[in-house]
Amino acid sequence: MDYSRIKLENERNSHVTKRLNRLNTWQFFKVIYRENIWRLFGFNFLMVVCLAPIFVVLMLGNMHTTEISQTLPVLNSFGFSTGAWMGIDEYYATQVQQSNFTYGWFTVLSSLLITVMLSGGFAVIRDAFWTGKLSAVGVFKSMWKGLKANIIYAFVTTAVIALSVMGIYSMFIALSGSILWLAIVLAVLLSIVLLFVVIYLAILCSVSVTYKQSVRQNLDDSWHLLWLNVLPNLIHMVLALAPIALYFIFRGGLLQQIYLIVLLMFGGLYFPLVWQTHMMKTFALFHPVEVKKKKQSKQQDAVTMEQEQHESKSKKGKQNGKSNVEQPTASDELVDKMQVVANDSVKVENITDSEISNSESDAYAMDDDAYAIDKLNDDNKN
Repeated sequence: MDYSRIKLENERNSHVTKRLNRLNTWQFFKVIYRENIWRLFGFNFLMVVCLAPIFVVLMLGNMHTTEISQTLPVLNSFGFSTGAWMGIDEYYATQVQQSNFTYGWFTVLSSLLITVMLSGGFAVIRDAFWTGKLSAVGVFKSMWKGLKANIIYAFVTTAVIALSVMGIYSMFIALSGSILWLAIVLAVLLSIVLLFVVIYLAILCSVSVTYKQSVRQNLDDSWHLLWLNVLPNLIHMVLALAPIALYFIFRGGLLQQIYLIVLLMFGGLYFPLVWQTHMMKTFALFHPVEVKKKKQSKQQDAVTMEQEQHESKSKKGKQNGKSNVEQPTASDELVDKMQVVANDSVKVENITDSEISNSESDAYAMDDDAYAIDKLNDDNKN
């Protein structure tokens, strides 16, 4: 596959100032949690609102199934009996199946609100990854820009995924009554295919929300990015979807209640944070952020100032009829030493990752301890 065809042109970054970010997902979360804790919870609440209709419909479906079981006729209410209700199992299965289909379609409709997460939510994480702050330009402004850039891609993605899940479930129900093993095999195979479809569509949304390109170029770039990092893409998608599996594992009981509280606190931002951070690090391979070091710029400014002062003194000496040959003074020796130091510090051709991480301009990309030490040193200098 020709990966040189990946363009990723015209970044949507004119509204922010990009900074270097080499953090993993957990370190990046700690940075934005420390910098914008209340707005982070606000952003999480907005994303929870997008997911809430799905959980409400699922809860209503479970309640309706319980009501069906409670309305079934019960034998032996008064004493003992050897009688039996004929066809009650088939009746119950039919009622539950009809209920599942009805609430399944309601779930498909309610899931369309995830369009906001796949466009606005991705845009918020995009800007936070570039700036180190969740609200550098405002959460609502970032979300609005993401909706304008990606709402069509996000809507199609949500609709395709929801309808595919409903289709696999319908196929399993239709075949399980006659050929159970075939229903299981097809469900597993189609689920694996759907997982790769989900990964491709998620990459497409990330590309569209980050770059302004034609539809054809977005589709082509997303296809190549899918197979460029197929294993990391698969791992991060599984991690991003893990809360859904945990919800059904903890279904019923105290663990599910505790889990729902955790989801209300952080579950809304989990998927866009994990997936979009992974994609932003992938995009950085094609468009790396330039390293800017404040110390080097200060040293260069000092050397330039000393050189200008030296040149002005030389001009004054010529005007007064002095000789062009001057004896080296202490200030000249100081200028020479500063030039040597500056030349050594400006060599950035072979910058290592540790040197990049220690840059003052990229302090938000350090761990917590190094970040605190640098801020303390700056305060002492001031």
